[in-house]
Amino acid sequence: MQTGRANILFLTLGGLLAATLVAAPFIGRADVRASDVASIRSDALTVGGEIFWRLRVPRVAMAALAGATLAVAGCAFQAVFRNPLAEPFTLGVASGASLGAAIGFRLGWTGLLLGFIPTLTILAFAGAMGSALLVFAIARLRAGTSTNTLLLGGVSIGFLCAAVILLMQFLSAEPITNQIVRWLMGSVDKSGITGVLEALPLVLIGAAILWYVHAALDLLMMGELWAAGRGVHVTRVRDAAFLAASMMTASVVAQCGPIAFVGLMIPHMVRALAGPTHRRLLPAAAMAGAIFLPWCDVLAANLLHWLRQSPLQIPVGVVTNLLGGLFFVYLLISRREESIVATE
Repeated sequence: MQTGRANILFLTLGGLLAATLVAAPFIGRADVRASDVASIRSDALTVGGEIFWRLRVPRVAMAALAGATLAVAGCAFQAVFRNPLAEPFTLGVASGASLGAAIGFRLGWTGLLLGFIPTLTILAFAGAMGSALLVFAIARLRAGTSTNTLLLGGVSIGFLCAAVILLMQFLSAEPITNQIVRWLMGSVDKSGITGVLEALPLVLIGAAILWYVHAALDLLMMGELWAAGRGVHVTRVRDAAFLAASMMTASVVAQCGPIAFVGLMIPHMVRALAGPTHRRLLPAAAMAGAIFLPWCDVLAANLLHWLRQSPLQIPVGVVTNLLGGLFFVYLLISRREESIVATE
């Protein structure tokens, strides 16, 4: 990709991201004026100021962080597995987090640990990382960590977690079942600014690891033998990228629940514009994801109000699942079979 085109792309994404972060908090059922926003400087916020600063700004910030994180994790998984259908929610990470949260709802562990740490967040994160490490252990038992083993291990663990969640829903009382179902839909309106601050350190650590190995990921996309012949320690790079992307996904899913398909759609769309080189792909995907998910949430939160003045809000995970399903259909129709599913 030429430098001039890359600069235009990043300037465009930067402008769209800035517009998103500024404009999205103003959109909702309650009108917010500039005077409400400025009331933060006074001793008491207006009602509009309360809505803007304590509800909408944290919600947009969480959506932007989640979108950027899932998009970057999707880029990493697709590079590691050399499979354009690989994404955080096909590899067992989200299913593990969902199982951890379901256990918390079932046992009533929904309070605060040590007075300030949400127990449900800890359980979801532990479930996600436990699932990733279990996939890793399965691959190790086969005396190696081939991409096929990791991929199939992730899918298998995902099915097992989903089966246990269904059993827990069946055995639980209706209020608990409803709580589990609502969490499984995925939403960015639950955690507030505290959730952003809890997830951000792990996201930054994972992103730093992926940036450190971005050149090796380019070579891995060409094939393991190609990468090894050019000095890449294939196993070490693959393991580091897999665990870093899993940790990033776990930190976000623990706050928001499973929001699917962002890690599939954004890398595909951005790769067509930024090219396959991860030096450009990773930051471009992060910016595109941080633009995409807040607007999906704006649509989800206001659609029923716009259509029929309903106070109900659709969870953003419903919107991304719908868009992701349509995107899958587009991939199947527009691409040859061998270009959709990569082989070893």
